[in-house]
Amino acid sequence: MTLIKALLPVLAGVSISTADISGIVMDTGSIPLPLAVVQLEKGGQKVTTGPDGNFTLTVPTSVLLRTGTLLQNGFSPRVINGRLNVTIAQKSVVEITMFNLGGKVLSIIRQTMDAGNHSIMLSQWGTGVCLYKVKAGNVECVLKGNTTFGIAAGSSISSSNRQVKQAKNRATFNDVIFVTNTGYLDYRVVAYNPDTTGVEITMVKSAGTMTDADGNEYQTVKIGKQVWMAENLRTTKYNDGTEIPLVTDSTAWHPEYDSFLTTPAYCFYRNTIDADSIKKFGALYNWYVVDSTNPKKIAPTGWHVPKNEEWDTLRNYLINNGYNWPGETTDDWTAKALAAKTDWKAHTSSGTIGSDLPKNNSSGFSALPGGCRNHKAIFGDLGTYGYWWSATQEEDLSIGRIGSYYELHYAGHRLDWGDPSGRDLSKALSIRLLKN
Repeated sequence: MTLIKALLPVLAGVSISTADISGIVMDTGSIPLPLAVVQLEKGGQKVTTGPDGNFTLTVPTSVLLRTGTLLQNGFSPRVINGRLNVTIAQKSVVEITMFNLGGKVLSIIRQTMDAGNHSIMLSQWGTGVCLYKVKAGNVECVLKGNTTFGIAAGSSISSSNRQVKQAKNRATFNDVIFVTNTGYLDYRVVAYNPDTTGVEITMVKSAGTMTDADGNEYQTVKIGKQVWMAENLRTTKYNDGTEIPLVTDSTAWHPEYDSFLTTPAYCFYRNTIDADSIKKFGALYNWYVVDSTNPKKIAPTGWHVPKNEEWDTLRNYLINNGYNWPGETTDDWTAKALAAKTDWKAHTSSGTIGSDLPKNNSSGFSALPGGCRNHKAIFGDLGTYGYWWSATQEEDLSIGRIGSYYELHYAGHRLDWGDPSGRDLSKALSIRLLKN
């Protein structure tokens, strides 16, 4: 409610409605978990589950401008079809600030406009309710926007468009349910429908924590006989405290057409300095950091970068122990059990596998699509691919020395071994460590 309080002077005549998100938190054996903390990551609402594991969150779902409102000087903005239509009486600087319901600023647009009618394309942040604070000179107002694949509330939607209608039913606001409980892995899932009751949250037991040379602490998970990190590595140091070179400059990563970086280096996706993004997606490292001939080791004592056969052990365990797609006994359809329930690009094309398979993260591996930086220093694939180095080193007759890696794709159903042509050593990928 922070945003709504802040905008009270502007929201005179505005109605606010609320709805409940309610459900139960359980472990993998369907035993209710009391004292789990359930909160909305952006909105900030928080509750603790009762002895029966149940919870109820009350959240604002809509902010509606009083109908028929006409502001002074003819200033009467409207949100239609993903655009802001506005009439202004005189040349002004128009500022449009987009908020989520938790009060976080998502985007700001400023344009100097002449008197007259204008239509401005609004930023699209997926599905969900948002607020637009529109200011022209000394006049301002607040509008609600409910975007569904770029279609705003109040727009005309064909009844024959099943995909849009289905999305509209699910898309009420854009937030994430975040659950923590002692002894269990953190749980995150996109919240689609705040009117829905009976939300079932299944938490996976933690295998403890691991700490890197920077002092960052990571959750870990036991899958079969293996103990894996449940997060991507983000250390900036080797285990002896030596700094790993941070390379942000594109020309240093890719000096010339046929020349690439051939020494250890790391970076963050698009050189971000955002702490939340770094914690979520980790760092990206080139092959030379994990190269077995490198005397410096990135893994803390007792841990290591997994080899191909250890990645295959993970995959085979999931296939043979109930994590695979029902009915599949040999082919790998385990992406749903490995992938986290947030941050992956949506994919709903008819007849295409992948995100059509529900991501349930039942293994606790919590794979995220952290993308990569290629040999030409270009960042890409955030939201669509997760890549993780293997410690296995190989030789290709046409390429020479190459590094192995494994990948998940947002529209794929398996944990794949990386394409040999793409396993160049200067590429920067994520790292997951395995306990010795």
